[in-house]
Order: sequence, then structure tokens, then C-alpha cells
Amino acid sequence: MNPVLEKDRETQLKTSYITFLQAHDKEKPQDIDSMLARVNAENDYVMLKSSALKEKQFTPDQLKGMENELSHQLQARKQAQEKDQYQEDYKQEVLEAIQQPSEETQYKQMFKQNLLAQLGISSEKDSSKEAKKEAEAEKASVEKQLKQETPQEKEQRLAKMKEFEQKHSFDKVYKLKKEVLQELKELNLTGSQREKLTKLEKALDTEKKDHDKKKKEEKSQNGFTKFFARNNGAFSSKKRQEQREIER
Repeated sequence: MNPVLEKDRETQLKTSYITFLQAHDKEKPQDIDSMLARVNAENDYVMLKSSALKEKQFTPDQLKGMENELSHQLQARKQAQEKDQYQEDYKQEVLEAIQQPSEETQYKQMFKQNLLAQLGISSEKDSSKEAKKEAEAEKASVEKQLKQETPQEKEQRLAKMKEFEQKHSFDKVYKLKKEVLQELKELNLTGSQREKLTKLEKALDTEKKDHDKKKKEEKSQNGFTKFFARNNGAFSSKKRQEQREIER
């Protein structure tokens, strides 16, 4: 039997040691198959290593150096793969975040859909057509809008809008609604549609004025309450002082 050449033995040792390292990384607790794979790979390498040492093709230090070099290479490759995977995962997260509209954008879209239904417009693209139609055409468009959105979908949309309004301040919600109204003003609306839109905006502005007035009154009332409590406390303190002087 011809002895294995040193170069071939080196290739065998490197291949076997890498197989062992990979099997070691893949080994999982309580996974019999992965444990057997690691044990077999380790045994194969130990046998090759023993043969190389017995035949004096390599010294223990040479084999130790080879093992360290391969371990470092494999670890560096693993870290590079993990880094690439992390970057890919992060990139995917960013893309999903960009593609997913924000809460504010979703609310504006839902509010816009609500107004379009009231105006008798099923979409912005239909606005130019609607401008050429009369009242009956508007009614048909409203019916079309109602058919596109089921009662359950409408209920879900209104619930989401209400949830958003409860989580955010009135001023923020008002600002978003005004932005939607401004967008609709730029559409080619019919006279009746523009009149409806104006009424809706006036109602919103009135609600804003009432809110601001109530907020101002509450602030004033709180200030008066604090002032009264402060002065009432001072008055009571003065009365107690007078009472003590009388008792003396």
C-alpha cells in the first residue's frame, strides 16, 4: 500500500477539520442526529491526525497551527455571513417601514374616503368625470362607493379612526383633517360638491372654535380655583391668628 503523500495528507486534514468545526457549530442539544454528525466528524479527524503524527508527516505544533488558522478563517467567514444577514434583515425592516404608511397617513386616507363618499366621489380619478355630471350622477357615484365598501369594512374603518382620535390631541386630528380638505379642494369638483365640502369645513372650524373656547374657559376656571384656594387659605390663617390673640 502506497503511503499518502504529505500534500494529500494536508488536504485531508484540513477538509476533515473543517467538517468537524462545521458539525460542532450545527450541533444542537437533544438533537441526536446533529450529535452523531459531530462525533463522527471528530473521530474521522482524530484518526487522520494520529496517522499524520505516527507517520511523522507533521509535528504537533504544525497541526496545532493549522487548526488555529482554520478556526480563525471559519470564524471570520461566519461573522461576515452574520453581518451580511443582519444587513439584509435590517434593509428588509427599513423597506417594510417605508412601504407601511404611518398612522397619520392611514387616518388621512380613511378620513378622505369618508369625505369622498359624502361628496359622491369614489376616487380622485373619477373627479373630472363627476364634474361633468348632475345630481343624479352624483347619487349613482355614492351608491357605487357604498357597494365598494361593505358595512363591516366601514365599521372597521370608523373604529380605527375613533381609536386614532382618542390617542391623539384634538389639535393634531384637526390639522390632519384640514390637510385632507385642502387636498380635496384641488380636485375638479362640481358646484354642489364644492358647496358640500365648504359646509363640512365650516362645521370642522366651528368644532375647533368650540374646542378652543372650552379649553380657554377650563384654563381660566382652573386659574380662578387656584386663586380662590390660595386666598381662602390665607384668610383662614388670618382668622386663626386673630382667634388665638383673642384667647390670650
